[in-house]
Amino acid sequence: MKKKLLKNLAVGIDLGTSNLLIYVEGEGTVFNEPSILAMDIATKTVVAVGKEASSLVGKTHDKVKIIKPLQGGVVSDIDMIKEILFFTLEKIFQSKINTIGTLIICIPSEITDTEKSAIIELTHGLGIGDVLIEEEVKAAAIGCGLDIHTPQGHLVVDIGGGTTDFGVLSLGEVVLSKSIKTAGDYFDKQIIDHVKEAHKLEIGLQTAEKIKISLASLTGNLPVDEENKNLQYKAMGRDLVSGLPKEATITAKEIRKLLLYCFENIKAVTIATLEATPPELAGDLVDNGILLSGGCSQIPGIKEYFEKITHVPVHISESPMTAVVDGCKKLLKAEKKYYLGTL
Repeated sequence: MKKKLLKNLAVGIDLGTSNLLIYVEGEGTVFNEPSILAMDIATKTVVAVGKEASSLVGKTHDKVKIIKPLQGGVVSDIDMIKEILFFTLEKIFQSKINTIGTLIICIPSEITDTEKSAIIELTHGLGIGDVLIEEEVKAAAIGCGLDIHTPQGHLVVDIGGGTTDFGVLSLGEVVLSKSIKTAGDYFDKQIIDHVKEAHKLEIGLQTAEKIKISLASLTGNLPVDEENKNLQYKAMGRDLVSGLPKEATITAKEIRKLLLYCFENIKAVTIATLEATPPELAGDLVDNGILLSGGCSQIPGIKEYFEKITHVPVHISESPMTAVVDGCKKLLKAEKKYYLGTL
């Protein structure tokens, strides 16, 4: 029996802890903003999503609540996931969500089967019938151009915002996967704690992220900044002693030391993943190496760091921030080819 080709639009969503990315067939990636929303507590209505909501973090009054529906790679509020998806899709499709025929949602590995079912159910509630769930690590591998359908082992380490996901892939599926909450958001919180202890200065998440982006490095060979030879960041916050506004100078050296400590957990799980990989697939990694994706794969020195601890080649995705949604695009094309086939 032949299946009919879907006539409606195909949409791919990277439902990441830090960012929500949406790909629309024929238009490309139309949304790439933080996975965060602001809600009016009194009316229970969403007032802002993405960048607009993110800009309000730490600056709202008691009538507006900032919500992150996914935290640490797990669903913290399924109702708010529905709200952020509905708000964003309505904005993109202008009340024509029913034009979506096929939807692929890529999620962190830590999400449970119950949470997967809840996500499928809520998308059905939006009027979308054909919904597929894929692990982010698989989509990232495909988005990076790996041919995971051959009997060859590939290891992908996706260092995102909420989690670092480890996936060994072969014959088109995830053979082995692990996930830990040591990732971008964790680094930010560690920076906040460090600045509080070392400089007696209280800073917010946005400032911590700026410090991370400006100073993060895993190597002693620091890049040279023409305006600031020592790569420093002047952080502003509240003095813990006086309670008054204060500025402190944070150096790249202290952030590097902090990150190397944080990466010990990533190092341990990387080695544990390699040790648990079936021997034949582990042998493939000698040639294929490890692929790094996710926003934190851009930290200077990370390639050398992983090569030193694993003794295999390490490759960094050309588009680490969009690898998952790029994989959605390819998965959607494969899905349409399937619908042209026979059963």
